[in-house]
Amino acid sequence: MILEAFYMKGLDDIDIVNLPPAEIQARTIAKNVSVIPTFFVYALFLPLLMVLHFCHQPSQEKVQAIIFYFLLKPIRWIWYKIVIFVCRLLISGN
Repeated sequence: MILEAFYMKGLDDIDIVNLPPAEIQARTIAKNVSVIPTFFVYALFLPLLMVLHFCHQPSQEKVQAIIFYFLLKPIRWIWYKIVIFVCRLLISGN
């Protein structure tokens, strides 16, 4: 289960009907591995979000939106592309 904040429809919805099994496996691995660096970045900003939540809620929501859409989602997308590239190399190498 992926946190709602980390969910990206293009990455998380895998077409298991029209893709070969090797591609499905590569995409599943990339989907799961790309969450790891995203979670670490989220964990770095979580104390800031908690402080802002207790001090000033409207600014916390704005900062959270900026972090999610301009930091976390691009990081997840980049790591997904890196992992899928490596998985495809390993699959084609066999």
